Amino acid sequence: MLRKSLFALLCMVLLFGLAAGNAFASGKKEVGNTVYVFGPTPDHGWTGSAARFAEEKINQLNAAGGKYRYVFRSAGNPDDQIKQIEAMLVERQLPAGVVIQASDNNVQAAVERIAQANIPLILFDRLLDGTSPLIREKMLIAMSADNYAIGAGAAYYMVEKGLTPGEAIWELPGDNSAVSQERGDGFREFLTGKRPFNDDQGRSHTIAADKRWTDGQIASAITQSQVANWSRDNAKQYFESYISGKTPQTLAKWLWTMDDEFVMGILELLQTPAKAAENAVFESTVKVITGCGGLIALYDVMGRTKASAGNQLYQPDGVAIMSPTCRPGFFVDAIQLMEDALNGKDITVHFTDRATKRFHEPPHLVDTASWAANRNNPSWRGFD
Repeated sequence: MLRKSLFALLCMVLLFGLAAGNAFASGKKEVGNTVYVFGPTPDHGWTGSAARFAEEKINQLNAAGGKYRYVFRSAGNPDDQIKQIEAMLVERQLPAGVVIQASDNNVQAAVERIAQANIPLILFDRLLDGTSPLIREKMLIAMSADNYAIGAGAAYYMVEKGLTPGEAIWELPGDNSAVSQERGDGFREFLTGKRPFNDDQGRSHTIAADKRWTDGQIASAITQSQVANWSRDNAKQYFESYISGKTPQTLAKWLWTMDDEFVMGILELLQTPAKAAENAVFESTVKVITGCGGLIALYDVMGRTKASAGNQLYQPDGVAIMSPTCRPGFFVDAIQLMEDALNGKDITVHFTDRATKRFHEPPHLVDTASWAANRNNPSWRGFD
């Protein structure tokens, strides 16, 4: 009897060894229950705020005790994120899924290795599917702000405030990336009637025929600054150069900038004693200045009058500040979609562009009135 038991045990050991050896030889790994979420260091700005929201969501999912365990990996630069991905791929088990906000395009090769391993993949914000056919093929969904709508929303708001064809506009771009290009295209295409503005309530707005711009008016009336590279200090410098020597007759009434930090920089510049003359021209001339992003400090400015501001920045008299903002909290949605997909739900219903497997987050237009009405709405949550 003992011999039979030992023989049976030996057979089991041999079979297990052969199975393990075959798995090793074929390069296949077991799939675990861990979902990795890769994002930026949760320190400051829109991306930092998105990361903080992601951490909150992960804590909630893990506390609920579901089938999958979520792990957040933050990185301050592309090299660190690549190392994190490489470390994940050599673990004993493959992850059940990956949600990633790529640091930049340098991470593409590492993300392609995730795709090659057939790991369920969701891209958030900084997308790589436009440059990598493999990633586009393998990903479940790519989620980003609708940058065309951000630009179109800024143009729509200006038209609602009285902008007419051919009036002077000063433009301050963010950088030379696709983000700024898409925002600029959306702005121009709304004015020419080639693109509607689709808002966060699912409504579509088109410019009236008698308010449409010609391509010639676009070319001659929009003065474009050099890119500010998302820097408040650069915004100050470039606007100081632009406004120098301007009069109410030569200063543009419509200031189209691509970031809330730019607006803050411009206000800081103008509300210094040395720029009192420029500030007077600004307040008597400008109708609208736009930013973008959801900076709480700018929202606070929207609620201050000059009389009540004290030493704080205030909303200039007669100037409407508006920020077309896509909530950083939709990183939470990306994580939830991974949870849904892994549990067998159909997430293709969330595609706004089925051909490219894209979801575009529409902006809401934040100004003094809309912020006062929606400041307690979680979807309008800004960042520090």
